Amino acid sequence: MPLKETQALLALLYTDARFREAFFRTPQDCARQFGLGEAEAETLARIDPAAVARFADCLKGKRALDARKTLPLTHRALGARFDDELFAAIAGAPAPGRHLADAAALARRLARRSAEPDWIGDLARFELAFVAAAARRNCVWLRLFRYPVAEIATGLARGEAPGAHRRPSVGLWLRLFGSRLFYARL
Repeated sequence: MPLKETQALLALLYTDARFREAFFRTPQDCARQFGLGEAEAETLARIDPAAVARFADCLKGKRALDARKTLPLTHRALGARFDDELFAAIAGAPAPGRHLADAAALARRLARRSAEPDWIGDLARFELAFVAAAARRNCVWLRLFRYPVAEIATGLARGEAPGAHRRPSVGLWLRLFGSRLFYARL
């Protein structure tokens, strides 16, 4: 069985629900699309669909857990809706740099659409800026927000339910030569 082609098919099988459905309807056709022969297709066709679905759910759960760790305040603010919003933002296989890529996809989704609370997109972008800046040796970032997101984040971290009104704010992240990350709200 050609290893590279089999790995590509299995990766898609475990991470893409549409492909999984198509595969179990016509496994030989899907296997041929990956350059696999009849024998390989027949072997893969014997995979238990329920076992694949369980493993796929485990992978989705891990991605959700990683995203919750990356954007903890956004998770706290959205509560049970967090996973639904995340999975709507990250269909398909994980992108390179999965943790950051998944969090960025969610932040983009929340910023683009009108979600409740109104400031949730700003909060996700705010948290993401900290994560991304901390991963760099050098950065100078200026981010504009529609809401006083630093105050919202502080309130959420304290366990308070923030009720922010629209008031533009600016965040500055600075890190030079691997020094400690500096943040200031302007």
